[in-house]
Amino acid sequence: MTFNKAISAAADFTQAEGSGEEPYSIDQIIFSRTDKRGVILSGNEVLRRLSGYSWDRLIGAPHRILRNPDTPKVVFWMLWQTIQQDKPMVAYIKNRSARGGWYWVLSLVVPWEGGYFSARIKPTGPLLAQVTAIYAELLAAEASKSLPHEAVAALLLKRLADLGFPSYHAFMCSALEQELSARNIALGRSNATQARSLTTITSNLKATEEKQKTLLLEFDELQSIPTNMRIIASRLEPSGGPISAISDNYKFASTEISRRLEAFAGSESNLCHTMATDVADALFLTGVAQLLSEVPRQFAKEDHSQTPIEFSKEQAILSEVEFSFNTQARAAVIRAEQVSGELNLASSEIRRMMLGLDTIRVMGRVESGRLGSSGVGLSSTIDQLDMRHAAISEHLQALMDLSASIKSAITAYERTTSP
Repeated sequence: MTFNKAISAAADFTQAEGSGEEPYSIDQIIFSRTDKRGVILSGNEVLRRLSGYSWDRLIGAPHRILRNPDTPKVVFWMLWQTIQQDKPMVAYIKNRSARGGWYWVLSLVVPWEGGYFSARIKPTGPLLAQVTAIYAELLAAEASKSLPHEAVAALLLKRLADLGFPSYHAFMCSALEQELSARNIALGRSNATQARSLTTITSNLKATEEKQKTLLLEFDELQSIPTNMRIIASRLEPSGGPISAISDNYKFASTEISRRLEAFAGSESNLCHTMATDVADALFLTGVAQLLSEVPRQFAKEDHSQTPIEFSKEQAILSEVEFSFNTQARAAVIRAEQVSGELNLASSEIRRMMLGLDTIRVMGRVESGRLGSSGVGLSSTIDQLDMRHAAISEHLQALMDLSASIKSAITAYERTTSP
């Protein structure tokens, strides 16, 4: 790619007359392949037609000739930050044509053997309108202030958080899922099993997060009870000796459970969080694989008689990309299923440990009865133990049920998206 060619390609755009939305149908997929610098190496007929450039202008030109100034620069900055770490990226992008027209795409960009591969579909989901409003704000920020990309990116993340997305990754996972779902419905591919699986996964992940928080709160409340038992025992001396022993045993056993709970639900890298992350990755990569699996079929049905692209070579590359991401998606699904099973086992193990605490609790109830009226305070404390134990057991059982349901739904979802 020479500098003069880049200038000439840019001139094709600036000298074009007319404007308006470039039409393309929802069943069409736009794809292109670039080197590490973003120089176009290959593409398909949908790309050539929408861009308005001839093949000799496209091949060897920088991909930025397709950029529309209505897309904030920070979107491309974030895209490059992501794909240069060998991670896939999804973004809503408004492109331009050499004729002066424009068209929106949901763009998936993935690293691929010394360069990048991009597949784009027509966005029709409800997120596009929200993204358009956010982009207008970002463009105003870029135009009115000398803000670094990091500052504008922070504004974007804040606006996405306002929409309920805690990170850009969460946003792009949802965007890809929504657009693929809308596209499948429009093309008559509506799948009730897939929709149910997604609903189950999403709602159960949210419920798991809530149960995790409630479980920790319940166990925190439980930690103060052995101290109360010791205080009561000190008031009952010398007859309070057995109560002190029960309190010590309870404290020791509950400390071990607390340690397990920290790894299970309390630490930043806890098992509940790991499951949520792995499930999100599995769903995202499954969506990526689903989209990429359509690209070879799109390419195969196009007329290549007038293109400089070697059909058999390009089709082989497209098949390799499809196979690679299908393999990655299957591996991610397996990981998500495994961690869901681990969460189920961990919940079951903590429930088993709680049975040991129940034994100590029963001993406390027996001792309270032996003390009679002098053990009224102890009886009240044991009542609190009864209540907390029942609640914790209920939350652990709920987590077991949720993790099992998520595991089953992931398997069902993966089957509906397999090529």
